[in-house]
Amino acid sequence: MKKYNEEYFSVIDKTTGRKIVDCAEYSDALVMLNFDLQNRTITTNKMLMGQVVDIEMPKSLPTTELVVVHTVRPKVFDDYIDNLLEPKKNKLPEGKGQPVRV
Repeated sequence: MKKYNEEYFSVIDKTTGRKIVDCAEYSDALVMLNFDLQNRTITTNKMLMGQVVDIEMPKSLPTTELVVVHTVRPKVFDDYIDNLLEPKKNKLPEGKGQPVRV
């Protein structure tokens, strides 16, 4: 059993010579051909297999070299976390002017 098809089919416009579509199955190319029988044709192309390169990936990322990018003082960090968990509610100043009536 083949893993992939060794040929594919192109539908070409006869009037301009431009490729309309590439299809892996002949039946798909035939459907595209039937849209405009007078101006389209099907060509069969062989797929050329390129060089295969095996790459081994490491099983885990190396964690022996850790780099500290940015340091923050503990008090500033704690205030930041506390503000994220429970934002401080700033009160607006009390107005001393006359109320506006609408």
